[in-house]
Amino acid sequence: MALLDHVVTCNTHDLAGRRPFRIAGVQVGWVPDSIAERMDRWPQYFAISKDVVTFRDGLKDVEARSKALAEAGAAMVVQQALPRNRKELCPVMEHFGAPNLLRIDRAWLQAFGVTSYGVHINGYVDTADGPDLWVAIRAQNREVAPGKLDNMVAGGLPVGLSLMENVVKESAEEASVPEELARQAKPAGVITYMMSNDAGLRRDMLFVYDLKLPDDFTPENADGEISGFVRWPARQALRVVDETDEFKFNVNLALIDFGIRHGLIAPDRPDYASLVHGLRAWS
Repeated sequence: MALLDHVVTCNTHDLAGRRPFRIAGVQVGWVPDSIAERMDRWPQYFAISKDVVTFRDGLKDVEARSKALAEAGAAMVVQQALPRNRKELCPVMEHFGAPNLLRIDRAWLQAFGVTSYGVHINGYVDTADGPDLWVAIRAQNREVAPGKLDNMVAGGLPVGLSLMENVVKESAEEASVPEELARQAKPAGVITYMMSNDAGLRRDMLFVYDLKLPDDFTPENADGEISGFVRWPARQALRVVDETDEFKFNVNLALIDFGIRHGLIAPDRPDYASLVHGLRAWS
């Protein structure tokens, strides 16, 4: 593997066999034909054609749409057409910061090709030789990327939380970071990508934060999602990204972004511009 390989992997997708998913005239996702054909069993909720999937005009608000999708989705879970829900609702918006149009279970985001929002926090320690990064090791029972390496803290954005509230929540759960310290995390931009996978179409917008940590701080997991942590020089972490696929697929992007911003990836690399561009494939 090389740095650019990870970027390309996260931006490889195919829209063939998918129909635009629209709410109130706004496209919010892509529905595969197999799911669209099943949704046609609820004509009171959905208008299905070969060109588009949308809600009926009578479902005018978030509550009505969310209830309709939850009902149809539960039936499709029984039919094994959708994964079992995770009981965590996520917002569906035209773009980040726009009014919420729908609440959807996290497990179904990819099946409907809806944008997922999340936070990735680079916990680092300044040293005379450059930054050290705290790297998490994902628990073996995780549904996604079990046992892979991860950012110190990362998590999806649920309904009802601001980005900083989510930073505080995830930092406490995943690394036992005190709130006062977590609130010192500095926003460092966004990463976007779109990739096809077995679950559907993954469209992510990751809000990246850098959190400078005291030298004597050691993260401890509290929610069982992380089996342990290691502290590595950031250059070592980037070598692992460059040479292996040991990190969770999207964490590679967060670390490449960290390396670019902290001058650890030089601009005279032949693929430098491609790396920068590929980290923000859409907006």
